[in-house]
Amino acid sequence: MNRKAILHLTNEFAPIVAFFIAAQIFSFFTATGILIVSTIIALALGWIYEKRFPAIPIISAFFVIISGAITLIYQAPDALIFADSLYYFMMGATILGGLLFKVNLLQKIFNSTFAMNEVGWRILTNRWIVIFFLAAFINEIARFNLSPEEWVNFKGLKVITIALFGFYQFNLSRRYRIPELSNSWGLRQEKTPSDTPIPN
Repeated sequence: MNRKAILHLTNEFAPIVAFFIAAQIFSFFTATGILIVSTIIALALGWIYEKRFPAIPIISAFFVIISGAITLIYQAPDALIFADSLYYFMMGATILGGLLFKVNLLQKIFNSTFAMNEVGWRILTNRWIVIFFLAAFINEIARFNLSPEEWVNFKGLKVITIALFGFYQFNLSRRYRIPELSNSWGLRQEKTPSDTPIPN
């Protein structure tokens, strides 16, 4: 796995892991504060290593920081929990909306990480649209039926399930990879001087 893929995974999942562990030790509100801080740290590390903020983590961070602040200020757990539903719904709706305008947003965001043909990107995009909408729907059911503490455990299970789904997509990237641009997992390989064509 290349460095960019590892960085993206770290930025996305490290704050959630910190939130889950903190919730098992402290209160829901303390865990929310730790989630906010760890999210900001993850963004800072992304900037240090890439000199830019990766698209998905910055969107996720926006929802976490704003809803987390509302949760702490007003002692309202539903703000953070509903933001989770809103995040997944908007991700699914945005990607779907892009397809309606013949723009594959997922491909644009992750084209520097994966080297797949158009068929692979289309299948991957359709799968993630379904997963995002399903995650939003299930999270709303959990919001109305679980306590904040129970929801943290549910979120942990949900994140693990989505992560496993994400890793399963490597089968897709392997199947539809562009051989001359990727390794055996479909991850885009950085060009070296020897890869550069010599002009005639």
